[in-house]
Amino acid sequence: MTRQFSWDDLRVFLAVADTGSLSAAGRRLNASHATVGRHVQTLETHLGTRLFIRSPEGYALTVAGEQL
Repeated sequence: MTRQFSWDDLRVFLAVADTGSLSAAGRRLNASHATVGRHVQTLETHLGTRLFIRSPEGYALTVAGEQL
């Protein structure tokens, strides 16, 4: 079962969008990359869409992510 969306999920989304990686966002927010990833997954599940394109080079926004 997925937890309910929170405003922290948006804060994490912005950090990942700005830094391009879970690790860099985690360093910025003083959180583990796993915690950052859970926040991103929760937000995507809540919204019903992918917000990032994941690749070996990092995270890039999808159209939905850009709109958010």
